[in-house]
Amino acid sequence: MEILKYCTEKDLPTCTIGIVTLYRSPSGNFNYFIKELEILLIFLSSNFKELIVCGDFNINFREDTTYKRTLNSIMATFGLYPTVDFPSRIYNNSISIIDNIFINLTNQSRFIVYPCINGLSDHDAQIMVMHDIVNMTHEKHLFFCRRFNEVAITDLNIKLSYESWEDVLSYKDGNMSFEKFLNIYLTIFYSSFPTKAVYKLSPPKPWLIQGIKISCRNDGKLYLISRHSQDPNKKTHYRRYCKVLAEVIKLAKRKHYNNLLTNSVNRIKTTWNIINKNINNRHERNKISYLLM
Repeated sequence: MEILKYCTEKDLPTCTIGIVTLYRSPSGNFNYFIKELEILLIFLSSNFKELIVCGDFNINFREDTTYKRTLNSIMATFGLYPTVDFPSRIYNNSISIIDNIFINLTNQSRFIVYPCINGLSDHDAQIMVMHDIVNMTHEKHLFFCRRFNEVAITDLNIKLSYESWEDVLSYKDGNMSFEKFLNIYLTIFYSSFPTKAVYKLSPPKPWLIQGIKISCRNDGKLYLISRHSQDPNKKTHYRRYCKVLAEVIKLAKRKHYNNLLTNSVNRIKTTWNIINKNINNRHERNKISYLLM
């Protein structure tokens, strides 16, 4: 089943939160579900700044299973983590957590989740209330990156050392063994090096010419050199470089705005446009008091 075919899109200009509800059949192909889920999350992450994924995953989150670890790893690469820690299904003597709600715990810290026993099913409903949701409305370009550092590399090596690879060696077909190896390795890799969404503002600053960009990069390099050096001459050189760069940026801005005023038909209007652009360059924030799901 292609999950994207069953998505419903609503055009809400002031809302940048995507809410996804899923159901996974207990007898379905788990690897195929994970593959399609990742495709869906990649697609939605490029259109929404915040994601909430909820539904019946038919994976018991009370037990430490491979299915649970794989799903949590995929969700974690998009900054999503489970929030339901109470039983969602009680049937005869079986108690399990197979329904869950994944949210970004970094951005949404004020929330509560509690069960709702409706008596209509052996599954209890889950209700989430999220408070003080800050909705960024400034137009941005979204791209993803992974950060590689010593801590993440060590985490990868530790997780790989714990893997027995028995499933990989159980296949006689080389292609199936490689596919199994790749799935295990990528799951560990994605959990150690999760993707991070980065927003890039547009359009670029018109006064920021190539020479200033190069100077800014050199400024960063000089800062690192001066910070790790005990040579006072290098620290003095860095401070002088910063002072000259600040003056160059100031002159570039002044030249750009003078050109706008010189070539303007209505200087008063242009002046106010420049003022408003500089004092309103922060992102507009629409705060939602609470969201009930």
